[in-house]
Amino acid sequence: MARHLVVSAIALCVLSACSSPAQWTPGPIVTESATTVATTPSASPTSSGTAATPTAPAVPDAAGATDVSGYDFSDFASPSGRIWCGLRSDLALCHFPYGMKGKVPSSNTVCPGEGLDVTGVSVDSQGRAAYFCSGDPEAFPQTSSESVAWWKPTGYPSVKSDSFTLAVLPYGKKIANGAYVCISEKVGVTCGNTQTGKGFRVALAGVTFIG
Repeated sequence: MARHLVVSAIALCVLSACSSPAQWTPGPIVTESATTVATTPSASPTSSGTAATPTAPAVPDAAGATDVSGYDFSDFASPSGRIWCGLRSDLALCHFPYGMKGKVPSSNTVCPGEGLDVTGVSVDSQGRAAYFCSGDPEAFPQTSSESVAWWKPTGYPSVKSDSFTLAVLPYGKKIANGAYVCISEKVGVTCGNTQTGKGFRVALAGVTFIG
């Protein structure tokens, strides 16, 4: 079944055949503190001389990121297989992981009258980071999709989710398309616009907006 990353009526995945590298299976639910993101000032030392843990995410910078600006759409899954995201030149988005604990607004608030579900969050070129609705609550960046063409030459692994094989952005790795950057971490996936400072983190614990 073809699955799509969708914002409103924008379909972000087109299927094509390809092979995939070595696979791993979804990992356990992780609940640990975020690491410092490069665009934020260094954390202030505590009285014990160790750095304080940041309490909020920040928009990641593009240093060390895989440049995916040559691709129309660049989709990926977290290593756990639970979070699915997409990147393009004017947009970054992530769909909610199954079982996410954080509350989200109703579809009547986000997309009144459209008969769709609230399925994720996005940040766009207008500097808006917001919830969005789509008709498909599950978005799978399958290794057979043209939207993961950026991933195929990287040697990054894939992950099994149900009966699907998904392209993975490993923990600690980033991808960038123009001003849009996403980083995969054990605490979730953080994406943002480096020009506006707007963005979000999606995790099993819920959604956190940036800026």
